[in-house]
Amino acid sequence: MKIAWFHGNMQHTNSGGTRFVIDYSIGLRQQFNHEVTVFCDRASDEVVTRLLDADVQVNETDWTSTNNPFYWLTLPLRNRRKRKKLAYVERDFDCVVNSLFPMNVLVAGFNVPKVQMCYEPFAFFYDPGFLKNFTVPQQLFFRLMKVLFECADKTAVAKMDRILTVNKTNLPKIEAIYGRSAIVVYAGIDPKIYHRAALDEISQLRERHPGKPLLFHSTDLTGIKGTYPLLEVIKKLLPEHPSIKLLVTVYLDLPDGIARFKNRIDEMGLEANVEYLGCLPKEQLPLYYSAVDFVCQPSLNQPANWPLKEAMLCGTPIIGGAESEEVDGLNGTKIDVSDAEQSAARLNELFSRDRSSFAIDVEGLKRQYSIESCLAQFNDVVVSACK
Repeated sequence: MKIAWFHGNMQHTNSGGTRFVIDYSIGLRQQFNHEVTVFCDRASDEVVTRLLDADVQVNETDWTSTNNPFYWLTLPLRNRRKRKKLAYVERDFDCVVNSLFPMNVLVAGFNVPKVQMCYEPFAFFYDPGFLKNFTVPQQLFFRLMKVLFECADKTAVAKMDRILTVNKTNLPKIEAIYGRSAIVVYAGIDPKIYHRAALDEISQLRERHPGKPLLFHSTDLTGIKGTYPLLEVIKKLLPEHPSIKLLVTVYLDLPDGIARFKNRIDEMGLEANVEYLGCLPKEQLPLYYSAVDFVCQPSLNQPANWPLKEAMLCGTPIIGGAESEEVDGLNGTKIDVSDAEQSAARLNELFSRDRSSFAIDVEGLKRQYSIESCLAQFNDVVVSACK
């Protein structure tokens, strides 16, 4: 089967949406032998190389993307031009997959079966909590964009043959906003990569990064990751845990943001307790997940989280955000990182627990979240949409 996958900005390999497209388009090609072409506004050289090396074709359709205000202000014109240029998709492909607005609007009129991968209802339009993480001018800009394009987004979703999403929490949101039922297909993880590291490697890493308890946090420094509020929580934990250490990796190339983050650590006097690791290679993540006491991802308005699942596959307890679906009470705890006092109290309680009190069902995680099983579900939906 020939599949066209439309996704907007693919310039950051490790961002969640881009990673999903990469993993699943490659999986559809290698596991099910579909011919897949990814259409995007812009893609980094790294993304293009990864896809082409896996025999997934890439078609860049624009000189800019959704991170440019000019793109938004000229969106209707751009979509008309692209739709005309890409008319051959109707003839040459059996199915279209699209990830989110505005690509759903672009493909909605194509006379071909269509599947939308709705990570969540478009957050810039429908999630006030998410929007609060941006500057006031940015908030005003996207409120205007909602006025202009909300109807187009909802109309496009109505034209999709199937709707997929990545967690159960999204189901009532999609129903309420779009009036559509969705199918949950989790973001799959490769258990051949994410598994517990050897004891000697764990010991060596802990010698390089002494701390008790030792925490790990992965971030892109956006507000939803809760990174800056997490520093406030660490500060409040110091009286009870003076040797606490938070290891932080930033998975995007953000020189200004990283400089600001380091400055904040210094301003708070946390140089001995927060260590910036740079952008860790993917291959090193399982060792860090395995070696620390807790993987800490207290995201805001983010029910599903790759690092939390990856950490559990490595046998490590987790600290999630208030909406984290991964936390069940036996494998860690949830905190509302915006409430530093309450979060510190919750973590003090967590740190007092014996390690033997944590229970992580690794085999169950493999069954539910392995990339093979998730890809099989995804493939079943795509194939059924074409019948």
